[in-house]
Amino acid sequence: MVLPLPYLKKKGDIVMTDKRKDSRGRNLKTGEYYDSKNKRYMFRKMIDGERITITASDLVELRRQENDLLCRIDRGNKFNTRDAKMTLNAYFDFWMETFAKSGRKATTCTNYKSYYNTYIKNTIGKKQIAKITKADCQRIINEMIQNGKKHSTMSNLKSCLNIVFECALDDDIIIKNPAKNLQVPRTESKKRTAIEQRQIDLFMNYVKNSKRYSYSYPVFVVLFNLGIRIGEMAALTWEDVDFKENTITINKTVNRYRKVDYGFTIAVASPKSKTSIRSVVMNNAVKKTLLKLKMQNETSVVKLPYVDDSGNIRGYLSNFVFINRYGNVWNEPGFRELIRRIIEQYNKEAEENHIEKIENFCPHMVRHTYTSLAYSAGADVKIVSQNLGHASTSVTLDTYTHLTEDKKREQEEVAKTVNIS
Repeated sequence: MVLPLPYLKKKGDIVMTDKRKDSRGRNLKTGEYYDSKNKRYMFRKMIDGERITITASDLVELRRQENDLLCRIDRGNKFNTRDAKMTLNAYFDFWMETFAKSGRKATTCTNYKSYYNTYIKNTIGKKQIAKITKADCQRIINEMIQNGKKHSTMSNLKSCLNIVFECALDDDIIIKNPAKNLQVPRTESKKRTAIEQRQIDLFMNYVKNSKRYSYSYPVFVVLFNLGIRIGEMAALTWEDVDFKENTITINKTVNRYRKVDYGFTIAVASPKSKTSIRSVVMNNAVKKTLLKLKMQNETSVVKLPYVDDSGNIRGYLSNFVFINRYGNVWNEPGFRELIRRIIEQYNKEAEENHIEKIENFCPHMVRHTYTSLAYSAGADVKIVSQNLGHASTSVTLDTYTHLTEDKKREQEEVAKTVNIS
């Protein structure tokens, strides 16, 4: 029996004919299909008894991926179709255990795991890794945009996914990396604000004279006057303080870790970057405060593990300059909570006494305040950048663009004042 042409056979929404064509009338090759419902192209091929499917939004992209696949087969690549059925969650755990810790800081791995658990584990993490599409990954980013997540958070998540999928690509588990070239828009960043001088004075006077919080006064003196990071402050030992040269050496930081992965939650490690290793000059206020603290306090008995970049313990450190009221070394969440409690207590008393209240601030705003005060006082941007531990002056200027704008306005006012003709 001879069937009339064209012979049509429908399978789902994919229309197959002797000469398959797309919506624009273009002929499709063997193995190529056009899904009219979802408006996408597909290429299917049997490899080692398993059907491999590639999808793309246009025919040119499909054929590029198709060519890459066929080239890999010609080179003798054996596709791991069995592992392609594992979930992304299962592969991520395998990647963390096998590859993640090689060449990356333990803190980076900890951050990757945090991002993954928050945004991926209970979404596309449950899907088979070979069935995850670029659209699946982009939807995660789109949802983060709707929820007002910062650009840095989305970029870090994209970086994490990209690395994991690239590894699966190298293992011949997937055909393409679905996280490649994801669109991460540049969201509007918050303006970095400094704390007003009047507010600083109220805060510092209250802490200094408070029976409950005066133990933390030296910490705030150091932070406001030096602009160092909270982790760097927490990691300072008395060996880092040179009273003769009036300098403090910054060469380590306190980091948080996942106990399930490393066996501890707090440890001392190398600082954020090589440029974070620096020596900062103490002014009279810092020197006087630290001398008084050293004479008053007994040597701290608390010890923390000192770890390498991979999170391996290489020794233990003690003799820390600053400890909290429980005798432990500070960490950022604990310090953030301290500031909140101080301001809450002050404002409660201020309301009773009908005096000015203090606006809440986060630890990093102290660093912004140092930068603003130093820059306003005419300090050279290179010196400020070195004190902050930035990689270059461009990082400082990019981070604190409002300062350069303020300086530009000052220069404009000077130009208007000087008017000789």
